[in-house]
Amino acid sequence: MSKVQYKMYDEKSRGTTMWEELNPLRYTQSMSMSRAQALVDSYKETEGYHLFRRRGFAVRKILQEMPIRIDDHQLLCGDFSSKPMGPEFYPDLAALWIVDYIDNYGLEGRKGFFKWESEEQMEQGRAIGEYFRDIGGKEMWLKSRGEEEAAFEHKIGEAGSWIVNTVSEMFAEKAWNCPDLDRLVKKGVRGLIADIDEQLENHILLNYEDYRRQEFWKGLKEMLLGGIDYAHRYRELATEMAAKEKDPVRKAELEEMARVCDRVPEHPAETYQEALQSLFFGILIVFYDTRTFGMGYGRIDQILYPQYKADIESGKIDDEYVIQLFECFRVKLMGKRQFWPDVMTPNLSSESHFHNCVIGGVDAKGNDATNELSFAFLEAAERVRTTHPTISVRWHTRINPKFMKRALELVKLGMGFPAFFNDEPTIQYLLARGYTIEEARNYALGGCTLHAVPGKTSSIWPLVTSYGRILELTMYNGWDYLSDSQLGEKTGDFTKMQSYEEFVEAYKAQIKNWADISTDSGRACKLQHGDSFPDMMMSAFTDNCIKRGQVCSLGGAEHADSCMYIVPVAVQDVANELYVIKHGIFGENPICTPQEMLDAMRADWVGYEELRAKCMAFPKFGNDISEVDQLLNDVYDWIKEIWHKQPATDGGSYEVSPHSIGFHGGTGAKTGALPCGRKAGTSFADGAVSPVQGTDINGPAAVIKSAGAIDQHELYGVLFNMRFTPATLKGDEGTGNLSALIKTYFSDYKGKHIQFNVLNPEEMRAAKEHPEKYTDLMVRVAGYSAYWTDLPANIQDELLARAAHELN
Repeated sequence: MSKVQYKMYDEKSRGTTMWEELNPLRYTQSMSMSRAQALVDSYKETEGYHLFRRRGFAVRKILQEMPIRIDDHQLLCGDFSSKPMGPEFYPDLAALWIVDYIDNYGLEGRKGFFKWESEEQMEQGRAIGEYFRDIGGKEMWLKSRGEEEAAFEHKIGEAGSWIVNTVSEMFAEKAWNCPDLDRLVKKGVRGLIADIDEQLENHILLNYEDYRRQEFWKGLKEMLLGGIDYAHRYRELATEMAAKEKDPVRKAELEEMARVCDRVPEHPAETYQEALQSLFFGILIVFYDTRTFGMGYGRIDQILYPQYKADIESGKIDDEYVIQLFECFRVKLMGKRQFWPDVMTPNLSSESHFHNCVIGGVDAKGNDATNELSFAFLEAAERVRTTHPTISVRWHTRINPKFMKRALELVKLGMGFPAFFNDEPTIQYLLARGYTIEEARNYALGGCTLHAVPGKTSSIWPLVTSYGRILELTMYNGWDYLSDSQLGEKTGDFTKMQSYEEFVEAYKAQIKNWADISTDSGRACKLQHGDSFPDMMMSAFTDNCIKRGQVCSLGGAEHADSCMYIVPVAVQDVANELYVIKHGIFGENPICTPQEMLDAMRADWVGYEELRAKCMAFPKFGNDISEVDQLLNDVYDWIKEIWHKQPATDGGSYEVSPHSIGFHGGTGAKTGALPCGRKAGTSFADGAVSPVQGTDINGPAAVIKSAGAIDQHELYGVLFNMRFTPATLKGDEGTGNLSALIKTYFSDYKGKHIQFNVLNPEEMRAAKEHPEKYTDLMVRVAGYSAYWTDLPANIQDELLARAAHELN
């Protein structure tokens, strides 16, 4: 086997060279309507077909007609748009908001967002939105809820009082799981189609469910055939480009790309490049079906290792080529853009996708699984410093020390990744939910932090709830001052309460009330998706879906244990508030009466500065104070008790997953002053056990002890952020200290997750003052990294307010 020829790069890596050309297009590129127009054209051609078949025809048409290109220097084929760094519109998910977007912003679009290429294209977008007026997913869901219920959900959601997010759930398609992309690498499209044909061959129509199964199989087969069509288009394009190419090395690269696209994803991958290309084609086919927000890409170093090992041993490739292909992969994933309405951007940092690549961990026998690709993936991330995909390292007590050191060197560069996940408690969590030990040891991550066994779970449906807002409503007896209406239940007049315990019972009743409201909406929303936006292609990579003839999120997946979950925001803040209520109002030496506290809150502490100072002086979570830590445990226990009893679809139950994303900024902006001295409109704490910004004053060891004091066993996806200055992590000593901190937190306290921002506060303040000079500055927000300039001002302020620790 002859060795692959490829170009060597000196001053700038291959990935950096490409990214420097593409990055300037991020906020100058205009819309693409290619997917949306092909979808409309197909829908018009297939009226009368069952939705599943109709979706199959549509996705195949998109893959057959989407304009394609091969960028200079690129070694992988396929793109997320017909334009470099362009967005695609998904009217089948939510349609009519684009009409408002056009009417509000016109040809230039919203500042910092996407513009139209022409008046004609803008009107094309309007026409597409209008076509889906009655069949868009969000539009169908609102009609299913009825006008009164839809208005109420708008009132309590992000655009209103921001207690729970319900309406926006139809703007953000779901994934948050980890499909088994490895089966495409191993079986190829033809193998998956053979599985479908086997089911169709002996299928007899006896009832409506049999009919739905038939339509699912036939629709999914069309999508898979579309994947072959798509790859073969790139085979032809690469062949044409190679024939014209004068540079013999680039000509050889293009010829190899053509050869690869002739084989995959149609057939099982045999070479390393085929394996990575097939995996990426799988990502793209799912994307063109349902866009896949938060889809995990699995254990990248394990999936690709067999082909890598064979190619290395045969001399076909070397490690430099492997790293360059990973660079290409990173640049490709940065081409995925988010085009959605204004209500979504404050909470999700606009360009965040939450696609997680996992490396390290243990194998099926429990041995360290680190391999050469684990190192190569880190090297590629250092060379081309993009925010996506995020990287997560699975940590265990026998982790390769050289690999751990290399991962921490990347952390110290300040990009916010890799994050670290503790194998022991995560595997125990999965075992308790019925997974085998081999399956649990193979876990990856969906979205930021969700423990997912590849190919075992459906797309997952989250609900975000602001527990800071619920505390505020409890104190006002269910009255919402933002909307000036009675939004919550009347759980008791705070001014007449006699004890802390009485307040706690009122708060728990308010939690239960909002759990009932939001789960009713969430279940309806998820199930209705089956009639408008079913995740069919995801189902090809999910166990039992083809055998059962069911969409993965509608009962097809093998496991339903995590199919729906709650994202509780501001729980750490609530612990701090409860301490003040317990001791400052109902304690032996109160600092004020309940009425005085309410008056101070309504005034946002203006005129009550002395009282605010007393409240702020009370102990806060994150300082190794056992009573405050226990209060946080209490709140999580109340939430788990209530939510684990909430039924989810398909026999599952709600899980509790405190990872906040960017919702701590959005929910905080809609919340008034609270008892611990918090001012109205400020961000809440991020994640699950991260202290409230700036309140962890006793050093990193105290923060670790407080976070470790929280019972994380039953929490599904725990997020913990810490921030250090670069100076405190300098050299091997700094690396060793950080490694020791992780080991202590994971081994002694059984923490599930930890990640770090390594930045100078001065640099962050300068970036806020002069963003044009810091367009490449990356920060870790919650379970994802983002460019500083992409973040809304409230999240920038929240990041600045986080304590910067030192390690000795």
